[in-house]
Amino acid sequence: MTDEEMQKAMNFVVSQQAQFASDIGELKDVVARLANATLSRFEATVGRLDDVDRRISALVDSQLRTEENIRRTEDNVRALTAVVDRYFSEGRNGR
Repeated sequence: MTDEEMQKAMNFVVSQQAQFASDIGELKDVVARLANATLSRFEATVGRLDDVDRRISALVDSQLRTEENIRRTEDNVRALTAVVDRYFSEGRNGR
């Protein structure tokens, strides 16, 4: 290989190396942008999940209160039914 051919080969290798370095730099930028976008979406998703969790907790609390109110109402209806049954069974039905 002549000096000129060697110089051309070295120039080619250096040129390719420069192109690879440039391509890697671009890839690093793309990866960084993708990572940032993914992180932003993840953080937004976590925020939405926190909101959903709070809403579910509020619904559970509301359901528990509703069940307690229904239980009390059922107890009151049973007590009223017992009073009415006793009233009619004792012959106080208007006579």
